[in-house]
Amino acid sequence: MSHQTFMQLSGVGLNKGPAAILSDISFVLQPGELVMLVGPNGAGKSTLLSILAGLSPPSSGSLTIQGSAVDDWPREQWARHITLVPQLSQMGFPLTVREVVELGGLAHSQSVVALRDATQKAIRDWDIEYLAEQEVRLLSGGEQQRTQLARSWIQVHQPDSGLWLLDEPLSALDLKHQRQCLQRVQQLKQEGKAVVMVVHDLNLALRYADRVLMLCCGELIADGDAATVLTAERVSDVFQVETVLNESGLNWL
Repeated sequence: MSHQTFMQLSGVGLNKGPAAILSDISFVLQPGELVMLVGPNGAGKSTLLSILAGLSPPSSGSLTIQGSAVDDWPREQWARHITLVPQLSQMGFPLTVREVVELGGLAHSQSVVALRDATQKAIRDWDIEYLAEQEVRLLSGGEQQRTQLARSWIQVHQPDSGLWLLDEPLSALDLKHQRQCLQRVQQLKQEGKAVVMVVHDLNLALRYADRVLMLCCGELIADGDAATVLTAERVSDVFQVETVLNESGLNWL
């Protein structure tokens, strides 16, 4: 990855009927950057990820990737550059874990042998080898989440992939696998890829994020390093919970 801006949003908005879901969102993403997206329920976080993934065209404003407008990118090329793990991934077919993980390599040209090897490595990396031949729909929430993370891991590790979008990836994971996921995120950063991650744990953002974007009521109200964005005063105001900041992080009163 080069050090040029990977993606830029300028005045992006999204309407559903007369309602504005997002309004005037502007920021840039750089390669090798971990951006954590925070805000109360209904703030527009998942909707913003959907726009970044190219799934929801904005109603206003512009979005460019590596200097080119969205409309200039063929869909298959966009799919190779950006990988999304949504909050919920409901399977409509009785696929095994191995089959789901293998789907992550289909957007890229690979031999059968290369795809098989990449699938096995992702299954091993995400600690789901013992589940490989089980049907995904029969697994626990955390096991399904790790399966989807493994699927996306194949895709985001391709040479022409540059952005990993994660919508609350830790919500169903136990402590061991939360730590594993964060280690994988750090690994991607070191490889020069950008990561945008929705989190509800603000102390996690304080510890790990290079930048924090805070949304409220569909508007981007703060963008900067975690210590600047996540002040006790702002968190108290936005989340409507009295908050203090001390050595242990943000704490609710």
